[in-house]
Amino acid sequence: MTSSSSSSDNSSSAVVSMNGSGEGDTSYANNSNFQRFIASVTRKARRDMAAALYRALGRPASLAIADLGCGTGPNALLMVSDAVDAVLAEIEEEAPLQLRVFLNDLPANDFNAVFRLLPSSPLAGTGCLVSAWPGSFYRRVFPEASLDYVVSSSSLHFLSKFHADFLALLSCRAAETRARGLLLLTFVGRRAARPTAHDCYLWDLLADALMDMAAAGLVDEERVHSFNAPYYAPCPDDLARVIAEEGSFALRTLQLFDTTRRHLLLGGGPASRHPTSSNKHDGDDELPRWLAAETAATIKAVVEPMLRTHFGWAAMDGLFCRYRLLLEAYYRSKATRNKDDITNVFLVLEKKQRCY
Repeated sequence: MTSSSSSSDNSSSAVVSMNGSGEGDTSYANNSNFQRFIASVTRKARRDMAAALYRALGRPASLAIADLGCGTGPNALLMVSDAVDAVLAEIEEEAPLQLRVFLNDLPANDFNAVFRLLPSSPLAGTGCLVSAWPGSFYRRVFPEASLDYVVSSSSLHFLSKFHADFLALLSCRAAETRARGLLLLTFVGRRAARPTAHDCYLWDLLADALMDMAAAGLVDEERVHSFNAPYYAPCPDDLARVIAEEGSFALRTLQLFDTTRRHLLLGGGPASRHPTSSNKHDGDDELPRWLAAETAATIKAVVEPMLRTHFGWAAMDGLFCRYRLLLEAYYRSKATRNKDDITNVFLVLEKKQRCY
């Protein structure tokens, strides 16, 4: 098993959807607290930029907001709601404004479930025109020059060929975004050009769990070696190079920040599923077990569809049981005790104006 920027033609790398709502406790919707916490870190910056864009465009009569990879569940309307709320706070008395909200995800996404959230969401009563736009955001999704504010958070997981995929994403958004429009992206990255062992531990331990399954005769070892996880966490130099090559966007912000599930446990984010989270602290013996369970549940919700396509349904329970135990051992190790931090990139790009 590998996770890199190299290409892969096997069928597993084509299955990049998350566990759907039909998966119950293992669904992405029920295992996305950590993604919500990541979004909370950038919330003020995103809101400020949405408001500033509305002002900079001269308080236009219409504004189009899009979310790439909205998903389903409690986070599905989070990013667009933040932007809408920030823009509405800037409206001068009786100024005309039509807000159009475009929700994008893969065609298998449960958009009906998302629309059922609308009556009880912050978008209710705002007069926004909300629509779904299914399709891969590595290809064209929206009409030419139709977008003003494009946001994506914790959605750029799968990059089979990082340079080509990220270049395609920028090129497609360049065609769809109006001049001076903003593209705000938050995704997993790394700080240095050379990946550290910790940068790779989630995938390395998953590979170890698969090899344990192969040693026990539960999966075929050749299938383990042939499985390529289409995942790449870029460093700042990687990103700057592709942005410059594509050429349509000016780099406004490139920030790195670390997040950890310990914030959820200690009350720094959405409520965790730990029964006594308020009484726990970093040194507790139970913390590694909790971190392992939460991390394994999140990773399972994200990657299980591609894994079961390659290895079959029967292997999944045993695989993620082993994975959870390996994660717990990692979090208990003296060298990496409770070290679950993940580096994220917050990237803000502005569409350049053409000069004639």
